[in-house]
Formats: sequence, C-alpha cells, structure tokens
Amino acid sequence: MDALFAGTTVHRLRMVFLVAAAGSLLTGCATRVARGLPAPETQQPQAIPAPAAVPSPARIPVYPVPYRCIQPSGYFPNFPARYQPALRRMDCILQVRYRLPAQVVLAALREAHFSRRAVDLMTPSPAMVQKPLPWWEYRDRFLRPDRLARGTAFWMSHQKLVAHVAARYGVSPFILMGILNIETGFGTFEGNFPVLDANLSLALGLPGRRQFFLYQTAETLKLSRRLDVPAESLRGSEAGAMGMSQFLASSYLHYGTAWNDPPGGAPPNLWTSVPDVLASTANFFRRHGWQPGQPVLVPAMARWGAHVSFCLQGRHTFRQLLENGIQTKGNIRLPAGLRVGLVRLQTRHGPRLFVACPNFYVVMDYNHSVFYAATVWAYGRAIERKRLG
Repeated sequence: MDALFAGTTVHRLRMVFLVAAAGSLLTGCATRVARGLPAPETQQPQAIPAPAAVPSPARIPVYPVPYRCIQPSGYFPNFPARYQPALRRMDCILQVRYRLPAQVVLAALREAHFSRRAVDLMTPSPAMVQKPLPWWEYRDRFLRPDRLARGTAFWMSHQKLVAHVAARYGVSPFILMGILNIETGFGTFEGNFPVLDANLSLALGLPGRRQFFLYQTAETLKLSRRLDVPAESLRGSEAGAMGMSQFLASSYLHYGTAWNDPPGGAPPNLWTSVPDVLASTANFFRRHGWQPGQPVLVPAMARWGAHVSFCLQGRHTFRQLLENGIQTKGNIRLPAGLRVGLVRLQTRHGPRLFVACPNFYVVMDYNHSVFYAATVWAYGRAIERKRLG
C-alpha cells in the first residue's frame, strides 16, 4: 500500500478531517450528501465531510425509543476505562435506535477491541494539513506505470466480464477501472483491520464523527447477520471499508449485488468475487444517476473577460457558462440546458478549467472529493488510450 495515498475509503475519510483542520472546504460541488452548492477554487485534496457510497447522516434513520435498552452488568474488557461511559450509551443507541437485539449488541461490544492504530491513521498529520499536494501530484500517485500495467492486466483477464457489466448497468468500464485502481490497486491492498473494531474505535476516538461511525457499527452488525459470519471476522481498512471496491457496511447493504445469482441467492462477495465487485460498483453508479454516454469532465477555456469566479460557484446550465465566457475545447457541445459545474485543477503546466458534467458528481457520490473524482476520470482515460491505442 502506498504510504500516504493507499487508497481508498481510508484516504477519503482522512481527507474529511484534513478539511476540517485546514478550515477551507472546496466550494463548488453539489452532491447527494453535502448540502449547498460549493465550488472547487482551491487546489487542496479536500473532501466534503461524508465518506463515499454511504447515506448522509440526514438519511440515517432515527427511530423513536420503543423500550428501555438492556445494559451490561459488567465492564467492556477490551476498551480503556475512559470509554466505558460512552460505550454504555452506544450500547443503548444500537439497541434502541437501530433495533438490534440486545444479545447481539452486548456480545459484539464484549468481543470487540479498541484500535488506537485505526484512530491514529485516521487523524491527519500536521504536514498534511499545512501543505496539501496540488492535484497533479495527487493524480500522478495513481497513474504510475505500475498502476497502469496492473489495470491493463486486470482488463485483459476480465475483458468480457467488464464489458457485460458495463453494458448491463450503462456505466463506463473505464470509470470502473479508475475506482478499483484508486481504492485497492485492483485488490492488492484491501486492509486487515477488524471492521467492527475500526468503526467502534473511530466512534469513540473521533467524537465529531461519532454518529456516522456508530451508524456504520450498526450496519456492520446487520451485515454480519446477513452474511452469517461473526462480526469480528469481517476485515477491511482502518476506516471500516471492505473488499476490492472498499464499500463501507452501509454501502454493502444498499448497493451490494451478486452477479447473475438468482433472487434470494447467496449475498455478494466483495472480497474475492470480481463479478460481484464490478456489478456492485456499477450498481452504485446507476443508483446514483449515472447517465450512459455522457462525459465526466470536458476540458474548457475562458474567453477574454469571462466571469470565471462566478462560474466556479455552484452549478449552472451549459448555456449560462457559454454566456459567461466559458467554452469547451475540441468543439465538444453539450445540451444547452444541461446543469454542469466548472472546476479548476492545478496541473504541471498551471491551472486548467474543466466543465464538470452530471456524471462527475456521481463519481463524487462515491468519494466526496474533486481530486478523487478527477483522478478516477484521468486514470480511466489513460486505460482507454492504452486499450484503444
């Protein structure tokens, strides 16, 4: 795994905390999780604070309290004393809000362990906060020759399957390649943290994200019951993400799809089944509104006197961009009424403008970072050039 950019949901969650520490959110992307219409005028690898492929806290169900929770008679042995009161409260929330059986919750909390390493890895270093990389350096970490060779080999090994999945779901096969590259290097580093330990530890050790990681704890317990395996046996990243496409437990339950299995058959295997991984990732994109045949990013340029700052704020119709002096390169025409954004990314040769089509924001639903989404697109383009010559 790359030392800093190992991929992944781990990296995207780290970026959430980097943003909070730096105090400078990207302000240009409207996603299904973030509220408002921010616009990416800075070049920091920042993220809107919610991990990808997961319902927002606003969508997390909050149920009325139907009964009193069953409290443990003793001590949760594998957690420091200072966390015992919080664990007791979390025990009740898991039972009452998320309707989990008391015996399941109590058994899980007694078996789980606090992971200081997970908390440390999810806390950004001062260097990351003070001097984030420009986009082109972030991108190049994922477009190294070995990464491209790995993607080409994966494509050659699964060419027919990739084509069939892309056709069934209407999703670009090159975008699927970009996701699997960034997330786990096509399955070469999926993580070996106990997912339950990671979620509980992050809920305790990162109080600002407690609601989210407690929700993932509940979803992990539900997932273990669906898979009929002990919760402590599930393995993934220090962020609690699992498998080749790094789905969090809630994503697994919402979008996991078993390729060509009959209804009611075995649940998807996102660790070792390439068909299930590709189908589930494509299902995520389709469910989030992917438009077949539509581009992701289109290179753009500003005419003299263009209102670039205005166009970087929020989303506009393509006609409005044209009226404000922004035009696409290469004579690429988009529907006048198509709602798009304008993003500015720092390349080796200076800042460049791109028209962000709706599919770009669907990629951001997977990971709420302009840098991530643009790099998925760049990697996909690189693989496409290799495949098509």
